Order: sequence, then structure tokens, then C-alpha cells
Amino acid sequence: MLGRIRILLRARLASGAGSSSPVAALLAQALIASFFCALVNDALGPFAYGLFSLTLTCALVAIPLIGELGWILRRDPAEEWVGALPALAFERRVARTLHLALVLWVLALGSLVPAAIFVPDTTHVLPRLMLPVLGLGLVTLLAALLLLVQNLLGERAEGILVAFQTLLVLGVVVGVVLGVRSVPTLARMPGLGDEHARFLWFFPPSWFAAPLATAEGEPARWWLPGLAGALGLGLLLLLPPAASRRTVRAPWLSVLLWPLRRVATRFWVRADERGAFDLLYDALPREREVVLRTVPMIGIPLAFLVVASAEGGTQERSDVLALLLFTAGIYLPILLTHVPASATPLASWIHRTAPVSDDAVVAGAIKALAVRFLAPLYLLLGFVAWVQAGPNVVWRLALPGFLISLLVLRRLYRVCVDGAPLSTAPDEIRFDLDWFGLLGGYALALTGAAIAANRWLTPAGALVLVLCLVAVEALAERASRLPRLL
Repeated sequence: MLGRIRILLRARLASGAGSSSPVAALLAQALIASFFCALVNDALGPFAYGLFSLTLTCALVAIPLIGELGWILRRDPAEEWVGALPALAFERRVARTLHLALVLWVLALGSLVPAAIFVPDTTHVLPRLMLPVLGLGLVTLLAALLLLVQNLLGERAEGILVAFQTLLVLGVVVGVVLGVRSVPTLARMPGLGDEHARFLWFFPPSWFAAPLATAEGEPARWWLPGLAGALGLGLLLLLPPAASRRTVRAPWLSVLLWPLRRVATRFWVRADERGAFDLLYDALPREREVVLRTVPMIGIPLAFLVVASAEGGTQERSDVLALLLFTAGIYLPILLTHVPASATPLASWIHRTAPVSDDAVVAGAIKALAVRFLAPLYLLLGFVAWVQAGPNVVWRLALPGFLISLLVLRRLYRVCVDGAPLSTAPDEIRFDLDWFGLLGGYALALTGAAIAANRWLTPAGALVLVLCLVAVEALAERASRLPRLL
């Protein structure tokens, strides 16, 4: 039996289904974890440091596990092939669980190794050496809980699942931002044995940080992370990949955006762009993998809105709102990389046989993304900005921010989209872009523009800026069609 499991696991690892080189992701994880752990290790005791570092690891793993790595919880690309092999169902399930665990553990080690390096000197030797192992148990439990939620909601209430994952991303980002500010409070955090800290028993990272409290006179409680880790591994073994709806319903947002779609198709979308526009507008929101990977990432800008609402001064709140409204386009590469994704990629023959140029397909796709995804995002951000800072901020910043993001969308489309729309299986989507190099310049320029607009842009100046941006968009669209006309 063990031999067959080893063969199945080796075949899964060799297939590399849905994966790309993890080096860039691991380096990013290590850089973030090293910065934060080096920042706080002198100020925290062993238990508080373990709580901080393990929570940080949990946050760094949760976002990719909801996003581009979510496929490992929702589907098994090798299921049909493995099912035909002469192996027991239990052996196939064990091999799949080990494969899933190895992917998670490799990702988590990117932050756990730096966390172990910066452990406070007062920590005992065994907990110091075991910190990476404790972190692996935590991410295993995290993945198991996410798989359990997806199994409970994915087939019955997919909208609730998307909302849950969006709130989870929002909570992760808010926790990271506010957690750094709360280091003095965290330094006074008692261990699990304190009667004033009973709430920690309901926070899983504290279970895995418990052994580090031995340096502070508390019992090690090794049984607690051992039991929780075993529970997570057992759930991964017992639960199947999350199921999806048997029927696909029309997204409710499409109904609300119907007037905007009518205006766009009447005055903006050209005749040769209409096919790509309608296909992407209607089909992409129905692609389950695309929705579950991209929509929860909206929680990132929403998290900064939550942070902005916690700021005391009006000027600080306005600055954060301006930054979000001008830099929301940084979210676009996450969406753009999934434009080719489809559960039925063989149907992409419609692109190869359509009597329109590639430029028309690209133009129609850009306009569909602007109407179906970018416009709702800005409507939401604009509404929250209206509530927090009044209508003046919306007029001065939201509309110019939308037009700037539209120009960014047009500029990044050919860079991020690899293939025709809806033409590639979700597990074959590439994520090997140079994200820092691609977005660094845009982030810097848009941040400067946001600060300048918030400080000096008047309502009359906003009107002039909007007219200029509309003119630039019209010129950019005409320039994108010139090669086809020549």
C-alpha cells in the first residue's frame, strides 16, 4: 500500500498541475515575514512573538489559498486519470492529501523560516526549533477549515461563500495593518493560563503558540497544537474537493448593471467588438474559478477603507480614500490574468473562427471588464467615500480615479492576458509575472497623483481633469485600432 501511495504522490508532484515556479512567491513571503518579525522581536516575549509570527504566517498563506492556489481545495485536476489506476480509493485520497499538504507547507515555510530566525533569545530551545513545525500544523488546520466551508457552501450558497472569502481577505489585511500598531498591547498579552485571556482559547494561532510560553512559566501544552494539527490533517483526508453548483445562475449584479450595459453597447462598443464584449460580460462572471479567485481580492481595498474609517482626523481619512480611489487599478492584474480562464476551454474555437480581428476582440474584452468589474468596484468605493467624506470627495476623486483605472486597464491588458478570453483551463493560468516590476511604477505614480489631487484638486479642476482623461481614453482607443486599419 505504501508503495502505491508513493507512486501516486510522485506522479502528482511530477505533473505540476496548476503550478508555476514558487521561488517568487517564497521570496515575497520571506521578505515580508523577515521585515515584520525583525521589527517586533525585541518588543515581544516568546508567547506574544509566537502569536504574532504564526498569525502573520496564517495571513500570508490565506490570501493565495483563496486566490491563485484555491484550485487545490476546489478541484482535483488528476482525478479522472488517477481514478483509472489500479489503486484503492483510500490510497488515492492519501496521495491527494499529501500532495495538498506539501504545496501548503512549501508556501508556509517561506514565512516560517524567517520567523524562526528572529525568535526572542529568551525562548527555550525546543519551542524555538519547533516553531516551523507548529506553523505547518496551523496552515494545515487553516486549509482544512477553508475546505470545510467550501464543501458546506460551494454547492448550496456560492454567493455566501464568495462573501465569506471576501470578508476573510478583508480581516487578514486589516489585522496586518492594525496588528503592527498594536505591538505594545500584544507585548502585555498574557498566556493561555491567565483568566483574563480566555478569549485566546478561541483563536487558533494561540493554540500553536502555546509551547513557546514555557519560557514565561506556563505549561507547554504540546497536546493542544498536536490535537489541532491532527484534526486539520484528518479533515483534509476525509473531505473531498469542494463541489460546485450543478446549475449556473445569472449573477444578480448583471441585472443591476443592465442599464449601464445598454448605454455602453449603444454609445461605446463598436459593432466588431460586440461579440467579445457580450461573451466576456456574460460568461466570465459565470466561471466559478474566476469568481472565487478574483472577487474576494476586493477585500484588499475594502480593508483600507475600514482602516481609513478608524482614523480620527478628516484629512487623514480623505488621504486614504484618495489613495484607494486612484490606486484601485493595481487590483486589475489579478483579474486580467484570469481572463483566459474557462472550465470549457475547448469552446474557444469561437475566437479562432470569428470574422473579426484580434484588436477588436481585445477592445471588446477591455470594455466588458470595465463595465462588468471596474464600474461596480468604483460604485462601491464611491458610495463608501460618500458616506465617510461627503459627495465632494466622490466628484473630485472617484470619477477621475475610475478613468485613470480604465487607462491602466487598457495599458496592462496585453501584458497580463496570455491567450484569448475563456480559452485556457483554470489550472493552466500563469502567475509568473514580475508583479513588483509590473506594478511598482504604477503604484508610485498613482500614489503621487492621489495625494496631489486630494490636496489641490478643486471641483472645477476635477471637471477639467475628467474631460482631459476622457479625451485621452478616446485617443488611446483610436490608437489601439490603427494597426488594423493600415
